[in-house]
Amino acid sequence: MKGFRFQALTACSLSIILTAYVLTTEEPLSWEFAVVESPATGGDPLFMTVFDYESSPASAHAPAIRTFEDRVQVVWFEGTRESHEDVVIKSVDITLKDGQSDWKAEDVSEFFDRHDLVRATQPSQEIWSLGNTIQFAEGEKAALATVVSVGGWAAASIARVEFVGDEVSTVRKLRLSPMLNRSYLVRNSTLRYVDGSVAIPAYFEMGNAFGELVRLDQAGNVVDKRRITQGRFAIQPEVVVLGPKKAVALSRNYDKDSDRLIASWTEDGGQSWGAPKLLGLPNPNSPVAATRLNDGRVLMAFNDDPTHNHTLTLAISADDGHEWERIAVLENGEGEVRYPDFAQLPDGSLLLVYSFGSKKGIRAHVLNNAWVDAQ
Repeated sequence: MKGFRFQALTACSLSIILTAYVLTTEEPLSWEFAVVESPATGGDPLFMTVFDYESSPASAHAPAIRTFEDRVQVVWFEGTRESHEDVVIKSVDITLKDGQSDWKAEDVSEFFDRHDLVRATQPSQEIWSLGNTIQFAEGEKAALATVVSVGGWAAASIARVEFVGDEVSTVRKLRLSPMLNRSYLVRNSTLRYVDGSVAIPAYFEMGNAFGELVRLDQAGNVVDKRRITQGRFAIQPEVVVLGPKKAVALSRNYDKDSDRLIASWTEDGGQSWGAPKLLGLPNPNSPVAATRLNDGRVLMAFNDDPTHNHTLTLAISADDGHEWERIAVLENGEGEVRYPDFAQLPDGSLLLVYSFGSKKGIRAHVLNNAWVDAQ
């Protein structure tokens, strides 16, 4: 027993030293967001379903969007159940046909599995299951994957996955926690700063759950962390950049005694975040997706019920996320509808994806500003 305690203490001490080392940087960080303006859109209202995939009896969940110049790719995890060893990451490319707003889904394929990651992980270690996976940064092939080497989600880590062609080449876990580097997960899209660095809206899920903005350099090294919600029970933050220094974080309410959506704002590029605010919108312990339109408004997809996940509603805000107006109901049927994600498409329209049927399928729609304005 004494030997075990000594080894555990040594491991924790080493982890703390290494974490402190990687969180230091010689060059001061820029705290100015790289604001990407979407192209102006016109024409007729557009809303079309471009992907409708059912995986029953397997579980298909937590879709995310990877964007490139010539296409977008939707990725999700699929397996017998969450945290099972047979979970793989699947993908589908969605491409624009004939230069018009006519997006088409290609065939579904396997992106990677846990064995692909184990072969490429440095230093070598086991990976038992996979979870939420996102793009490292817009336009880049690298991915950030939630991986489990021991236990369940509360003991997960975030790994940077690099590719040569379509093959996994290198996998390294991000060093985020001094407690043996466990219990950090990723869900929503990363942000860019003007200095080229990237920020992950990550979250910590063991005990005192909270969201953090984690700064990475281009090589994927952790160089800074800032807590978003200042306290407990707010995870999976969706950070929407509003200007060079301004952003709003919309967070899943993880508190069983509360059923409202949580929001926090920054005015200094993410260095500090204001006290979290309960919005006048329900949140049944589920993540939301949001994006800034080219006129400055914020569009959000959320579960519009305080206790159930069977609805998916679109709402819009003209005051940086303080007040919201519901504009459309997309889903209101049987089974859970969860984990939406938005991305801007090269033609200025939007792609919205989410899981439906209580984690049995993935659905994707393309819509444009004219359709939003017509609601």
